Amino acid sequence: MQLQTVHGRKRRKALFLLVLGLFLLVIGVASLFALQGKSIQFDRNFDNGGDLSGYIFGQTAADGSRSAFQTLCLTLLRHRAVVMLAGVVLVAAFVALNRELLYSQKLAPYVFVAPFIITFAVFFVYPMITTVLMSFQEITGSGTTWVGFKNYQDMFANKNFYTAVSNSMTYMVLTCAILIPVPMVLAYIAESKFSKAGKFFKTVAFMPVLCSVVVAGIIFRMMFSELDGALMNQARGLFGLEPITWLKGSSTSMFAMVLLCFWRWTGMNMLYYMAGLKAIPSELYEAADIDGANSFQKFTKIVLPLLKPTTIYVLTISIYAGLSMFTESYMIFGGNNSPKNYGLTIVGYLYRYGFEKVDKFGFASAVGLVLMVGSLVITLIQLWVTGTIGRRGEKA
Repeated sequence: MQLQTVHGRKRRKALFLLVLGLFLLVIGVASLFALQGKSIQFDRNFDNGGDLSGYIFGQTAADGSRSAFQTLCLTLLRHRAVVMLAGVVLVAAFVALNRELLYSQKLAPYVFVAPFIITFAVFFVYPMITTVLMSFQEITGSGTTWVGFKNYQDMFANKNFYTAVSNSMTYMVLTCAILIPVPMVLAYIAESKFSKAGKFFKTVAFMPVLCSVVVAGIIFRMMFSELDGALMNQARGLFGLEPITWLKGSSTSMFAMVLLCFWRWTGMNMLYYMAGLKAIPSELYEAADIDGANSFQKFTKIVLPLLKPTTIYVLTISIYAGLSMFTESYMIFGGNNSPKNYGLTIVGYLYRYGFEKVDKFGFASAVGLVLMVGSLVITLIQLWVTGTIGRRGEKA
């Protein structure tokens, strides 16, 4: 007890090192984020006496002089690395003076959780906040201008936006309609005791997952080429049909993208369903056999209800994958400019204004936020309809 009292007194005396160190770390990190990727330009202007008006809080005096607070802020911005290093040193000094904290069972959970919290804050919370702010700004090489809801108004007034949304929604619905029942049935067949080549079938079905989407996209572009010798046109020739330009039609373009998705991800969804099938107790199948149930009855009465959690998971990730599809379309059409925007998705629309056009980062940020909110709403509706959320209280 006396030893704990001594450690507590020692810790309180050194507490100012921890507080000051964390404060300096926060100041340093905030300074780094405040520069918004313009640290090199700021350092050059600071060292050479250049224009720093874009980094000053408030207005300067009539003669151009800065207040003591503004000077302090600029100095902290310039020497942000030194400030962060000093913070790390002070925190390390506090830990060195209180080594018993390294063996504290109360502190251990927070230490293990800290990397995730820091990573989540830096790579999710901060970008999210920045994206929200950017969506209300016009960002150019010379600076940023607050434009309010102009980006959103321009987005909802652009017909290509609705084309992209329509393509993404159609793609999502079609892929979900195919990539849930088909892998489920195939997994059930592969896991069936009557399947003699189950292992070989599983291997062949999973191989496309290992293929790069870039390579797969190029292959499918050649398969759906408008040349007479293209694979899909040769397949039409077997039925006496004329060659067509697959990637220059609305329905045929969507068919090419959905087929690519089906080819690549059927094996992965089969893997999810096979894991779900292995979790079903064998006693249920034995009881069904005793009752004289056939394979179809066992599938509908046992497999389908007990695979509901797996189905909800597969449906959730399929919704996200459908709405976020971009690389497949980009590779099939050889770029982000497909004929009459047949292959334009919402992510491709964001890419067009965020990277292919100049000074449109604010507009692209607004598109990204609309995509995020739309995906969240659709996912929540799906989880509510399937009873995952919102209905537990009613069942009780």
